[in-house]
Amino acid sequence: MNVTEEELNNGKKQISTIARGIIPELEFPEAEEALRATKKLLVVRHPFERLLSAYRDKLENSVAGREHGTLHFYQKYGSKIVEKYREANFTRPKRNQEIRQKGVPPPAGIEPTFREFVQYLIHTDLPNYGDDHWMPYYWFCALCIVDYDIIAKVETLYQDQIYAIHKLNLQGIIKPRWQHNRNHSNASKIYFSQLNRDMVEKLYEKFKLDFELFDYSPYEYYQYVTIF
Repeated sequence: MNVTEEELNNGKKQISTIARGIIPELEFPEAEEALRATKKLLVVRHPFERLLSAYRDKLENSVAGREHGTLHFYQKYGSKIVEKYREANFTRPKRNQEIRQKGVPPPAGIEPTFREFVQYLIHTDLPNYGDDHWMPYYWFCALCIVDYDIIAKVETLYQDQIYAIHKLNLQGIIKPRWQHNRNHSNASKIYFSQLNRDMVEKLYEKFKLDFELFDYSPYEYYQYVTIF
């Protein structure tokens, strides 16, 4: 496919962007034939972790976004979230409610907080006014139409890779590799402390089908809230 492993790993382009440049979008019936003739793999993660990851990667820091090519998410969504959900007596989250990465310039202060992002998720018609990065899986992964051969989870991806490689007879061609920050629970505790119990419950209701489809639970996250 003329893409080196170095290009995939250097982080200058997102994997999805590289894939779209290599694999053309197919029209029916070509898409139907491709689905029939190929093995289909879906990778999912805990819905709340997915939302937090999307927020931190796409909306939390417009300064870093300018460097990494994600500034348009602030321009399209972030500025509007702030305009709609920022309260007149707004104060920044406390130091222990956000994470600042070493070597990354601080945000400009114009970005939505995680609390404001969650308010947007709760009150927005996401299929019509959302983005793929925080759309419920069941809206855009055709889960009831596509018969996936393998459904893997981020939380167990190394083991799931081993299973997939054997299932697809790719031993000797592909080796399982997975570098993942296992400190996700600490980040979740920090950011979900910006929320109250009612917000987490409403967010769960919005993504409830994703939780049920892939056997995830929201209950751990109820413990992270600071306002009941």
